[in-house]
Amino acid sequence: MGDGASNVFSGNARNVVQAQHIYGGVHLHQPEVPVPRQLPQRVTHFTDREASLTALDSWLAEPSDSAAPTWLIVGSGGVGKTSLAAFWAHRVRDSFPDGDLYVDLRGYHVNRRRDADEALDEVLRALGVPSERLPVDAAAKATMYRTMLHGRRMLIVLDNAAAAEQIRPLLPGSPDCRVLVTSRSHLTSLTTREGAGRMSLDVLPPDRAVELLRRTAGADRVDAEPDATAELAHYCGYLPLALRIAAERLVAGAQLRIADLVAELADERERLDALAIDEDEFTTVRAVFSWSYRSLAPEAARLFRLLGLAEGADIGLDAAAALANISRPKSRRLLESLTGAHLLDEHQPQRYRFHDLVGLYAAECAQYDESAEERDAAVRRLLSWYLHATIGASWKAEPSFTRLPMQLPDSPGSVPEFTDRPTALHFYDAERANLLAAVRQAADRGEHVFAWQLPVAMFAFMLARRPVAYWLESHRIGLASAAALGDELAEAWLLTSDSIPRSTLQQHQVALAELQRAVPLWQRSGPEWAQAWALRDLGGAYYALGRDEEANEALERSLSMHVELGDEWGEATTLSALAKAEHRLHQYDEAIRHLQRTIEIRRSHGDRRLEGSCLSEIGLVLGATGRTGEAVEHLELALQLHRDVEYSYGEALDRERLADIWDTTGRPVQAREQRGLAAQLYDELGVPHELAG
Repeated sequence: MGDGASNVFSGNARNVVQAQHIYGGVHLHQPEVPVPRQLPQRVTHFTDREASLTALDSWLAEPSDSAAPTWLIVGSGGVGKTSLAAFWAHRVRDSFPDGDLYVDLRGYHVNRRRDADEALDEVLRALGVPSERLPVDAAAKATMYRTMLHGRRMLIVLDNAAAAEQIRPLLPGSPDCRVLVTSRSHLTSLTTREGAGRMSLDVLPPDRAVELLRRTAGADRVDAEPDATAELAHYCGYLPLALRIAAERLVAGAQLRIADLVAELADERERLDALAIDEDEFTTVRAVFSWSYRSLAPEAARLFRLLGLAEGADIGLDAAAALANISRPKSRRLLESLTGAHLLDEHQPQRYRFHDLVGLYAAECAQYDESAEERDAAVRRLLSWYLHATIGASWKAEPSFTRLPMQLPDSPGSVPEFTDRPTALHFYDAERANLLAAVRQAADRGEHVFAWQLPVAMFAFMLARRPVAYWLESHRIGLASAAALGDELAEAWLLTSDSIPRSTLQQHQVALAELQRAVPLWQRSGPEWAQAWALRDLGGAYYALGRDEEANEALERSLSMHVELGDEWGEATTLSALAKAEHRLHQYDEAIRHLQRTIEIRRSHGDRRLEGSCLSEIGLVLGATGRTGEAVEHLELALQLHRDVEYSYGEALDRERLADIWDTTGRPVQAREQRGLAAQLYDELGVPHELAG
């Protein structure tokens, strides 16, 4: 099992200290921030937005100290807000030498909407912050974001926002940056409180709608049937999105008369309007989507509607193949046909997403054109793929972990091969939002086994990346599903795992309560190694609360169980926890002895991350005994290991401990430098801490 207990012994961890560029007069080296270029593809045909483009140009030309830093483009779905924003942003991107950021907030999708916390994760990664260094707290993320953008000239495009709370944490606060927001809402509070500018985008005038069809479908065809073209534009609601889809249909059918398409669309519109509840932009374009959908080959149409059942932010090639129960090559061909019909966007290589209106229509098609049995089977295949892929990746990320036995469904097709730990971690980084969405979807559909198994499968990545908000939410859902099933084993696992982020957030009393619930559940239904794991973390919780006698009792029981079982991994983690307790009680010889056995085990397993942690603990004990030279040697070795494996939490502890030694040996400048670097790392992680000195 993993090192769950280790993070509750962080010594000075108490309060959040914000990172600064200067600590105690010591100027810190700031790593070079990459120049992201994230704008979506610009449209090639652009019609009737000259006045809007002029207004945006005027906004950019205003001096930074007097211009509104944020501008809103508002209008109905499909009216071309994103196209306008992307077109203008591409045109002026040279004015922003430090880069451009793009975030689709998906504000109008019921299940895929992104909050500011998730969006901040994305932009911070784009700015060069490794996933394992992302802060836990949303406020800390926003602070880091503003700090990184200070003094830089960047363009930030926030697409499909629904509410001001999605946007405010993403406002950089730097007058040299500009933020362009698209939304179907007026977002009045942003104009009144933040002074944002705003323009409204309407549908095209009839003549400009015809012009768009003429430019995209061909002048000869449109000029040959002017009345039919005008009627076609009318049926498209003069919405640019619908007009482009209609033009694509004409391009694909070179011999097709526009009048025939109008007749087909009129009939389809009548049928679909009977299904509409409200008159909105979806009602307007539903018939156009249907028209394009029904022109697809049967296999492509089936994949289209099944994709509407997936509730993640996007979907990868292999996951789409599993969803539809088709081969990987066929999945690729069908996805290419959907992107070619403008029904799907390949926003990253082999990763696909819908425009929100198209996604809603795809889900509607699944409800009407697939049986309930097939819908359920498709979702189960997708959940199963996520489960198998996550388990496969976790074995490569942490091969030494002891794992909870699970009854797994059959593998639904092509699951990736993970060649090394970085590949496995990259899988999790790419799929993290989708995995959380899968947990939610499983619980909502009553697939409670998936709802608890997926969080358990993600445990190795939770430890490596420390996404505390994801960790807590997935476990909250998993615990409810375990309780619904009456599965004590699943409940015991999730309670024990959930205590780790609770401890990271200094919620030690909550962690203790969860572990006190978990231990008897393990004793009734679980394997001994799991009981030992829970006792080990229970000892850590007692220790964090200052209840040393109870901590030692729990840790000694855990150690004897691990040794009896031959579980070296658990033995090493418990010995490390005992050594920390012995250090505090000034039992230095016992602590050194336990740590020497721990490092022997870590090296035999090839675990460089925890080898570094053990070296750091030895350095801490040596420093307490006055052997400062040896202590520094161990801490610097630990620091190098932690930097090599990008374990930021360990690096911060190493630097903090080095600072303590420099203080005691009369080297205050070096001490301030190390404390500053440690504070910066803690702040990037969002881990509560207090730095002495």
